[in-house]
Amino acid sequence: MREHEVPTHVQAEDKALLWFTFPQIVAVVATCAVAYGVYRYFPFGPSGLKLGIAIVLGIIGIAMTVGNVGGRGLPLVAADLLKFNLGARRYAGSPAELAISEPPPQPEAKPDPLRLLAKKAAGSVGRAVKAAKRQGRQPFRPHSWFGKGRRSQNADANRPQTQTEDRKGGRKPWGRLLAVAGLLVLTIVALPSSALADDPDDNPYGDAWRLGEIYFEPPDPVPGRRVFVERLAVSGNTAAVTLRAAHDLDLKGRVFGGRTGRTLKMGFNTSLTAGQAKSYNLTLDGPAPSFTFSWQDALGRSGATSLKSHQIPYPLPSVEGELCDLEVTSLEWTPGSIRGVIASECVAGTRHEEDLPVYGGHFSQSVQAMLDATVTGITGTVSVAWGSHSASAAFVADGETAFTLPVADARAVNELEITAELTATLNVPRPPMLQTVHHPARTDVYTRRVTCRCGESTTTKTVRIYVHHPEHVRATEHRRADVTRTRTETVLVVSDLGLGADAPYQALYVPPPPPPPPKAEQAPVGGSNWWSWLWPGD
Repeated sequence: MREHEVPTHVQAEDKALLWFTFPQIVAVVATCAVAYGVYRYFPFGPSGLKLGIAIVLGIIGIAMTVGNVGGRGLPLVAADLLKFNLGARRYAGSPAELAISEPPPQPEAKPDPLRLLAKKAAGSVGRAVKAAKRQGRQPFRPHSWFGKGRRSQNADANRPQTQTEDRKGGRKPWGRLLAVAGLLVLTIVALPSSALADDPDDNPYGDAWRLGEIYFEPPDPVPGRRVFVERLAVSGNTAAVTLRAAHDLDLKGRVFGGRTGRTLKMGFNTSLTAGQAKSYNLTLDGPAPSFTFSWQDALGRSGATSLKSHQIPYPLPSVEGELCDLEVTSLEWTPGSIRGVIASECVAGTRHEEDLPVYGGHFSQSVQAMLDATVTGITGTVSVAWGSHSASAAFVADGETAFTLPVADARAVNELEITAELTATLNVPRPPMLQTVHHPARTDVYTRRVTCRCGESTTTKTVRIYVHHPEHVRATEHRRADVTRTRTETVLVVSDLGLGADAPYQALYVPPPPPPPPKAEQAPVGGSNWWSWLWPGD
């Protein structure tokens, strides 16, 4: 038989069966037993329900026994999560931000005559209690007056009476009343002495420091915004954002996008001084991009502001029309105005539908014909509306139409609407037309003189020829000149494109720090005698 040495310093459990340890095997067997018990003895429901409950319990029990997260069992992970959610929170920052680096100096002990008098009176009471015990009297126990610690009647009957008891077997309460009165006097005397010991002159920190506590006085909040958006320009898949700081701060920018709009795409870190402005080119990705700008100012405060998807005009719209294809290539917001550029690509020829006459005269007929037309010119107007503000600009065919919309310098989010009213001039060539003429039936008579020679004789006769023409219609071709036609078209470029405007810039006003409160000076009441605390003067 071979011998194997098992190292004792290895922190690993023995595997009893496959990769299961002995405790895991016991737990799995117990879980299976409980599941079988539920299936066998559950009092309600059909057998299918019992089997389902047993299988669920078995799977949960085996998962809790065998499963682990990061090398830790699921019960330990569940206990840690429960402790984290229900336990107390701790400050994760630096302790230097919350606590004083050095405790305040302790005041020197000064002899206090009132405190010495209270100590001397307490010693006298203690000596009186000890003497009462030696003489067999009941010591001073105020709690016995309220029914606590009283002896039974048999104990009082068996106890020998002393000289302090009266003839009726009762004890005089005068000594107890005097003792209570003495304690009250000592309490009144000790309270002023303790108040005089807390002299603010002896503690340079005043009420800011307490024994066993952390000194932390949070600064007063300064209301007002720290970051303002002064420009938002979208062109293609890039947004140019200009930020102006109202106070000295550290700025962090994050760009989110993707299919769900929650994927981090890029970020930047920078520092800004009060009144400084910087521009950043941020990537736009996905159907609903957003920007988040978090800051921490010089006052120790932090916060964040964001531009959400309904405030960013993206994606820029494009539309196809019969006359022109329009696309918004750039859109920019600045305080007081909205600017944009619309690129257009127009057609050079189109097909024009017209009621075309093909026959005229005696017999006329018209048909709906699609004729090839040449576009000689396109004019129009681009109308822009944002909230209650609207403006218009002349349309530029096969070029870029720039518009400027004056808006109020205030914070708002509205939908931008752009509409193009186009008018095209068409040159339409028309094919030749057949002109018909009606000819009724008639007979034409033609007279001719005919000379006939018969032998030597010559005979001249007049002959009439009758030519009959039946009724008929004749058509002749006539060419027509080109005609000029116009066509109007209304193109709705966009109607639901959100665009947000920020509030006007305003520097942060930081109020001066409040002056420190004056130190309290306590004046003795009624003189320096200790009995003045009991009987103050007028």
